[in-house]
Amino acid sequence: MKKIKFIAAIFIIVISAKTILSIILVNDSFGINFDKKAIYKTIIFVSKKYKIPVPFLIAVMRVESNFNIHAISPKGAVGLMQIMPKTAEALNININNPLTNIIAGAKYLHYCLKKFGYKPVPALACYNAGPDSVRTVHIKNRKEVVITLYRQTVSYIMRVYKYYDYYRKVLNNVRSVQNLFLCDKKVCLQR
Repeated sequence: MKKIKFIAAIFIIVISAKTILSIILVNDSFGINFDKKAIYKTIIFVSKKYKIPVPFLIAVMRVESNFNIHAISPKGAVGLMQIMPKTAEALNININNPLTNIIAGAKYLHYCLKKFGYKPVPALACYNAGPDSVRTVHIKNRKEVVITLYRQTVSYIMRVYKYYDYYRKVLNNVRSVQNLFLCDKKVCLQR
């Protein structure tokens, strides 16, 4: 029985990796010679290190660059996570390398989450428009309202949430399949 569960666990890890890779490689803009598994491993690494859910990171990446490692915004942001050159300079990284771009983006997203009490809406506004352009205001009937200087930021937040919801469901479906393989009638492995 243990051997079957071990084989099932390996099979599930492969399924999870393939699912995440298929999500981020829809338009295959990474190039023929780029190690796509390294992207997957980097996403998993930064997700654990900065405690950001994988679907949330993937959603931000999708909205920022549509998974294009060569993306350059009109403002000059570069790569998968659309890192500004000044930010890269401050972090002393090469933003043209997709792996360090993901790491820098996750680190900055973590900074934004921490700055706004781990609340995703103001953190996304911070990531998109910068920390100085976001304010939270407390109102009687509501806990708080996020105020940003840019209308585009509201659209950005809504798009990230749309993709986050989608990728969360896709990855949860993979976990449902995982549970079928890892659980028997009496005991289910905890993760």
